[in-house]
Amino acid sequence: MTPEESREFTTRLEQAALTLLEMEIYRKPDDLARRFGLPLPVVRYWWRHTDEKTRPVDQNSLSPREVKVIRKATQTLEGWEKIKRYRPPCGARLPGGKKCKRSVAIRQPEAWSLGALADRCRLHGGNARRIIRSKSQNDTE
Repeated sequence: MTPEESREFTTRLEQAALTLLEMEIYRKPDDLARRFGLPLPVVRYWWRHTDEKTRPVDQNSLSPREVKVIRKATQTLEGWEKIKRYRPPCGARLPGGKKCKRSVAIRQPEAWSLGALADRCRLHGGNARRIIRSKSQNDTE
């Protein structure tokens, strides 16, 4: 998954979560996060950075459009899979010429502005916190 796809995916998740919270399908961000397996700090962050206004919807008299919006948002959030086997493969080249089949890493909640999923597995730099130094001319001489 490219960084652009990951950011787009995260934006869809955010919009779906905020829609369900605004319509009071879920009363608190914590409830929504637990239901769909999203990280609590991320959903709280999304909710805090809105106006936090809700418009209660009567569940018994929903219009067809509202039903469709709720269903689409729920399906989008259910598409979020914390389970590794549903995430895309890493794809890094291994020494034997094959590609890595491990699933990509989930980023830390603080880094979700870059996207929920990293582009590599943990072994190949998905959540690596290392400084990559280029070789200077002094090292080569």
